Amino acid sequence: DMLGGDTVVTGTCTACGTPEQKANNGLAINAGGVMINDAYETQATIGYKYGSPLGEDGTITWEAIPLEIIQFYRASNMRIGLGFIYQINPRLVVDVPGLNYENNYDNAFGTLVQIGWAPAGEPYTIELRYSPVTYKQNNSAYPREVNGSVFGIFSNFYF
Repeated sequence: DMLGGDTVVTGTCTACGTPEQKANNGLAINAGGVMINDAYETQATIGYKYGSPLGEDGTITWEAIPLEIIQFYRASNMRIGLGFIYQINPRLVVDVPGLNYENNYDNAFGTLVQIGWAPAGEPYTIELRYSPVTYKQNNSAYPREVNGSVFGIFSNFYF
């Protein structure tokens, strides 16, 4: 993802500067299936979402397990889709000098819209996606909600 939601932590350390982690920002790797019916495609996947700013002196990590169902309409080399995402076990893990904690969030339900280029006869697509989602922290006496809406680039490979 290119643009994550709210900043959930900003670290400061000698070796890594000031890394920042945003809610739901990172790399997602999904696996699943696609059912094709003429110009319509239904895609269902499960995956792993991981985001961590670069640093040498500890880690700040966002992770979740996304389940997705997207209904696409294909016209020539383009396809557009609307769908749902359910993120299981979203959490933030901070382990830098002087700061070590974990924030857990409730499973989160969101929507998504995706548009992309899918050349006919080729085993891949390149797509843009927007997915609004809100997370509610569940391991604090004062739980807070964080915006995890993301805009990103996706690619699908079929085999």
